[in-house]
Amino acid sequence: MKIEDKFTQATKDILEKNLKILEKPYSDNEILLIYDLESQLSILLSEAYIKNLEDINSEIIDINKSNKEELIKRLWELKENSTVILVQSTNFRLDNFRIRLQLHNNNVWCLEHNHLLYMKDNEYENYSDAIKYMTPYYNELSTKLKKISDNSDSMKFVCNDWSTLVISGWFEWMKQNTWDYEWKKRGWTLPIWENFTEAKYFNKVNGELSVNIYPWMDFQINKVNKSFKIKIINSIVTCNDNNAPNNFIELLDLIKKSENNEVMLRELWFWLNPNISDDKQLADVNFFERKAWFHVSLWKKHQIYRKKLDKNIVQRYHIDIFPDIKEIYIDNLKIFENNKYII
Repeated sequence: MKIEDKFTQATKDILEKNLKILEKPYSDNEILLIYDLESQLSILLSEAYIKNLEDINSEIIDINKSNKEELIKRLWELKENSTVILVQSTNFRLDNFRIRLQLHNNNVWCLEHNHLLYMKDNEYENYSDAIKYMTPYYNELSTKLKKISDNSDSMKFVCNDWSTLVISGWFEWMKQNTWDYEWKKRGWTLPIWENFTEAKYFNKVNGELSVNIYPWMDFQINKVNKSFKIKIINSIVTCNDNNAPNNFIELLDLIKKSENNEVMLRELWFWLNPNISDDKQLADVNFFERKAWFHVSLWKKHQIYRKKLDKNIVQRYHIDIFPDIKEIYIDNLKIFENNKYII
């Protein structure tokens, strides 16, 4: 199938199966597509959306041909339950707020594709596969994972070099995002499909992880030839491995400077997308992390679990790193091996 046809089908399914724009009550609401033409991937995606919106009550806006003040006024005056789709080579900013967050505050649902400029030419097809409709699969896997996690009191993460992180003492209720808008707010950044949780007690997070992928300031992933270890004691991360790259150590130091001279491992991310992998990469770390895999976040910043730390403690950073995972166990049940979930 030609790449243009793949994007046409993917965006058609997004509109009709996920956003349900042809069904009541959604068909009565306004739809705006705001796009740019500053990257080849943005062009492909925008053209596909426009083709599928031709016969729909929608408004198509090239952001570079629009008046900023008029566009802001138009967006902020949208009625509740309208839908805005953003196709962005980087990130649109019309004022001091991110558009998606501001629209959510106004009960206007917003779906965004961002950082498209950072995708490499040979990754366009990977991106089209990553956003294709698989909601029933995600619903089933996500629900199984949540049920197991919510009723467990331990997790074990084993790396290929047998470094092991063990967490005990129960977990926060696992959050889900399968992009099923029968039970979720109508808005997110694609590609998605995730579950996440966190240890109930920070002093119950201990062990080692072998890391082979981490991000840098350009949003790109860095993959090392030889994995390096981080140590975790009571959720606090240190790294004394001589194989650790200098810019990874710089990342840790950057976090320390703002967060009480320490680096905390908090959220546990279970990503579910089987169409992103080491063989089918997306260069931008925000997309690469969504593959069917597990990763952890180095930070104290957390909107959902914010109150677990004293309000006076600075929570600034959220940096995802990727352990070289071999197996994952919840209690004594193996749920992940050979780079896929087995539940």
